[in-house]
Amino acid sequence: MTRLVLKAEPPVRVALDGLIPERLAALSPAEIGRLPLAVGNRRELVGDWFRVESGDPAQMEIEGDCRRLDRIGAGMSTGSITVTGDAGAYLGIGMSGGTLSVAGAAGFGAATELRGGIVRIGGNAGDALGGSLPGAASGMRGGTVIVAGNAGAQAGQRLRRGLVVIVGNAGAACGAEMIAGTVVLGGSIGVHLGVAMRRGSIIALGGAARIGPTFGDCGVHDLLIVKLLARHLAALGLGALAGRLGPLRRWMGDAAVAGKGELLLGT
Repeated sequence: MTRLVLKAEPPVRVALDGLIPERLAALSPAEIGRLPLAVGNRRELVGDWFRVESGDPAQMEIEGDCRRLDRIGAGMSTGSITVTGDAGAYLGIGMSGGTLSVAGAAGFGAATELRGGIVRIGGNAGDALGGSLPGAASGMRGGTVIVAGNAGAQAGQRLRRGLVVIVGNAGAACGAEMIAGTVVLGGSIGVHLGVAMRRGSIIALGGAARIGPTFGDCGVHDLLIVKLLARHLAALGLGALAGRLGPLRRWMGDAAVAGKGELLLGT
């Protein structure tokens, strides 16, 4: 694979737009090193901050302390990127295909406006996972996001399509203003769950801090769609989480916006 080894932590946040497999495929390591890279108000080169090692152009690896590296995988449509440590903000923003894997944690806005592909985060994710940019009508519109740890507030806000899986817990306003799609949590969810959601499904096996008064209790159900979802999760390597899916208590809403979404909570 093509490896970008970070030489030192940058003094400011750095956006890695354009450093994706389809754009680097035809370039040699020397040519990649000469690509421009904005560091604060200075115009520098990729080679000033990364040691570039050649390999399969369809596979990239970014090695080092990447907490200040934002927009990793932005707009990627094919291939794979692996980050060996943590990642900065807006991981995989606008991504439409391929696989983006982070061994550690990810910052604010991971998978914002995702349209396709798979994003895997080995640690925790910050606020606004799979969300939307300010003023946008919808957030994530396709693809799959898997977080092995916890997620912050507003995960899946304005989700329109796709699957968000959080093995741990999620913060407040998870699934707020959801349009469609599915959010699955192995743990619990904070307050304001699904507020103003219109359609879609939020599954929280660990329950929720509070259910809003504009959601109606429909009782406990053993749904076929949940069984099909369990098969899909198992195929994604989430067999332990899939094995916990069974009869769930269903709540419908948000009636405040004439919504027909559903909350499925562990009994």
